[in-house]
Amino acid sequence: MSSTSNEFGENLGTQVGINHGQIYFSSAPRETPQQNIDNEVLRSLVFPQMLDRRDNIEPCHPDTCQWILELEKYKSWRSQSRGLLWIKGKPGAGKSTLMLFLHDKLKKDTDHGIRLEFFFTARGAEMQRIPLGMLRSLLSQIFDRDATVRPQVREAYEQRCRQFGYGERGWEWPRVMLEELLAGTILASASRQHIMIFVDALDEAGAESAQYLAAYFHRLINRAEKMNVTVQICISCRHYPIMESDPAREICVEHYNHDDIARYTKDIIVDTDVGDSPGQETREALAEQLIRQCNGVFQWAHLIMPLIRQKILEGESFDDIRCWLHEVPAGLEDVYTYILNNVIESRNRAQSLLLFHMGEDRRVC
Repeated sequence: MSSTSNEFGENLGTQVGINHGQIYFSSAPRETPQQNIDNEVLRSLVFPQMLDRRDNIEPCHPDTCQWILELEKYKSWRSQSRGLLWIKGKPGAGKSTLMLFLHDKLKKDTDHGIRLEFFFTARGAEMQRIPLGMLRSLLSQIFDRDATVRPQVREAYEQRCRQFGYGERGWEWPRVMLEELLAGTILASASRQHIMIFVDALDEAGAESAQYLAAYFHRLINRAEKMNVTVQICISCRHYPIMESDPAREICVEHYNHDDIARYTKDIIVDTDVGDSPGQETREALAEQLIRQCNGVFQWAHLIMPLIRQKILEGESFDDIRCWLHEVPAGLEDVYTYILNNVIESRNRAQSLLLFHMGEDRRVC
């Protein structure tokens, strides 16, 4: 453990923490041996990209996502002490944006308990797309936020160090050990306070891992039920062949996002008004056509609206824009291809491919 001295000659050590979701390393008065071990435990669990996916999700458009707060399935989940809520939807429907909205909403509305979160991404670093990364991230969060659960994790860490060496770790946490440590710390903490867990894009862990983790979280809820402790879990994923979930606790995003897509598209069209803009009826017709074509896929509208805005600014008639819109393919992947082949100049395509790939991590999926 490295240490420095401040201007008063006091010995300082490097302290690891997670504050409001941000990993930080700070100078603090020299730690006790226990604090030193706790910092080493956190170092062994956190990884640099742990928060990247969540931090790169587009925030919801103003006055959207509110619909979920009024659904009986959501209210039922929130009103009970424990349970698992599934947020399901097509690719690009807006699941991740909705998960971020719920996470931030509940964080603002409740000042007690602990909220843990992990956002999978198949395009990220290895730890962002495998169960081991999720387990390490969730365990680091609860270890950091609830001192009462630290002894069992600390003991497991020291045992591994005795077996495989201290200092620069030459070992990794085994998945099975992390699974039991995470479940044990969550249930222990939940005996004193409310625990809420958000896991986004479970399908991006891959079919086998998604099945495995779904079963793991179902078992965790069953254990919480038997112990009569408060644990609520919210998981988002595509329509995926995973373990059957309680149909009363499953929300399909594309069944409810029509009004959100309508608000988003109409707001942009109104904001793009130019001197000789057509009447309200013509603008409504364009918006309604786009809403029909996107078929519940918010990302489709998110990709097409900048092109429509540009056409309006360049003076194209709304009738011509509607004719052009009919040519745009319906599939999300086909839209990316269409834009690259028909909209972007050839000399800019290589850069655009890179930007599209980077932009995927800011998608409203």
